[in-house]
Amino acid sequence: MKAFAARSHGGPEVMGLAALPDPDPGPGEVVVDVHAASVNPLDWMLRNGYFRPRSGREFPLVFGADFAGTVRAVGEGVTGFTPGVPVYGDASPLSGRHGAHAERLVVPAARVHPIPQGLSFEQAAALPTAALTVLDGLWRCGSVRGKRVLVIGATSGVGHFALQIASARGARVTAVCSEVHAERAIALGAVDVIDQDHEDFRQWKRRYEVVFDAQGGVDFESAARVIARGGHFVTTLPVRPVGLSALLRRLLGGPRIVVAVPRGRAEDYAVLARLVASGRVRPVLDSVFPLERAHEAFAVQEAGRSVGKVIIRVGEPDVPWPARQRLQ
Repeated sequence: MKAFAARSHGGPEVMGLAALPDPDPGPGEVVVDVHAASVNPLDWMLRNGYFRPRSGREFPLVFGADFAGTVRAVGEGVTGFTPGVPVYGDASPLSGRHGAHAERLVVPAARVHPIPQGLSFEQAAALPTAALTVLDGLWRCGSVRGKRVLVIGATSGVGHFALQIASARGARVTAVCSEVHAERAIALGAVDVIDQDHEDFRQWKRRYEVVFDAQGGVDFESAARVIARGGHFVTTLPVRPVGLSALLRRLLGGPRIVVAVPRGRAEDYAVLARLVASGRVRPVLDSVFPLERAHEAFAVQEAGRSVGKVIIRVGEPDVPWPARQRLQ
């Protein structure tokens, strides 16, 4: 089978197509014919060696945490899945397994779920890592109904889900993004937009119960300036040590730090399915590339300016797509 992989840790030059053996399912496992997979910051961080030695030392290293496709085969003890059934889920490249940027993928059955009705393979592949990260981050903040939520990087892969899910849960959401994407942010649930290219959200006098940094680029001290007493700072990346002043601020009722992670629990997938069925959550696709052009997908994601998710298509497409087509 074909896969997009790295031959060593390093920059984009270490990536390319590789020929690998077809996987066989072990007990409790499912083999999926992958039709679409997304690109996440996790992928280029793995390539750069950020997670060594957790990700293992075997090469080629196949990237891809999110997948959507059809069941090819099931292992001993697996029930509820038959060949040809459309499924999606999250792989585990951090565990040393091959990821989803390949024609076929073997994963534990617990990581495989029916695709929510009405979604294409490309849309389904956009959901797991990003949307599950948002669910975890907001869940750990308690109820956000009636509260003010600020989403930084609001039209990014994670951010556009944060806008939708926070809005669906009754929050008053403010988006931080480029002015050119303001209309998209409003359509996704924001009631206010801060132009990140010409305004500094840290100078605003308004306070927010939750500040959700969807791109992991904001330090805690900066965010704390606009967080209400007892509020939360949610980030998608571990933050640097916050220092004595921040610790004292928290002890006195100041912001609490939440590092959001995609836990991938069955109940989280059930919540996602309900949000999709209700129309409150819909994946936005920035661009779709064939597996042979996965280099370009990585370049778009690493540039940090995508609107929604960057997808790699494997196999036959759901619908004809230009190679670089931004949805309107």
